Amino acid sequence: MAFFEKDKGGVAVWLPIMTGPIFSLVVFVLTYWLDPLSLKQTSGIPAFFLSVIVLMIAQWWVTVIEVRKTAAYSDRLYDAIKDYLHVTPVGSPEQALRYISSRLPILREVKNTSFNTNESLERSDEKFYATKVYDDLLAAIAQQTRKELIWKDIGDLHALTRFRQICRHIGTANPRSSGKYKYKIIGHNDPQLNFILLEHVDGIKEVLFNWDFRGLGQDPTVLISRDSHIIEMFTKQFNLLWQSGTEDHDRMATRSVPEK
Repeated sequence: MAFFEKDKGGVAVWLPIMTGPIFSLVVFVLTYWLDPLSLKQTSGIPAFFLSVIVLMIAQWWVTVIEVRKTAAYSDRLYDAIKDYLHVTPVGSPEQALRYISSRLPILREVKNTSFNTNESLERSDEKFYATKVYDDLLAAIAQQTRKELIWKDIGDLHALTRFRQICRHIGTANPRSSGKYKYKIIGHNDPQLNFILLEHVDGIKEVLFNWDFRGLGQDPTVLISRDSHIIEMFTKQFNLLWQSGTEDHDRMATRSVPEK
């Protein structure tokens, strides 16, 4: 790689190191023979101390140069590998929601999962579902799915109320007539890994995962990846969940009964 190349002939590598001792020796000889202090027989003493001071200054300067070069190499190394990082932390679930909300106008399709355990419900409500950021996102989903955005939700019975809320924002209670917003339910509450797949209008795909509040006393840090293999893995998982899910038949049956 470019940042590991040797300097031509090794000259640039050794020159700063040798300059100090050579310059110090020259200072000693000149000070000794010229004897600017007129010390005659003892002229070697100031010449020695002066050469030592010059050597120390030179070595200090070489250290400064090497530190600067090391910092430059580190920056170049970071630039070289940052594009190959497969996973990057986004932050808290609330920060991840803001990230998604800011990109809704430029997204083509979203596939989202919403699974909770009984033990994690209280914490997830406090830190996630009961926040203004989440409420704003639900309204934004309804607005964008009236346009071009395709949004698919799949979750457990704990998520059903939220899915129906999006339908109400859209203006219908029937998931079959909610424009480009669709949702399905998985009736059993087996632990599932939560994730959300984003596809931008320019074809870029991302997955955000590790949303779960199951850790005792520790909130999750949401991770994001654009790695094609990771995207493929989560896409297959979503498709399997979607095939296993059922539509909200209770809601549709309720709404199909004429009001008196």
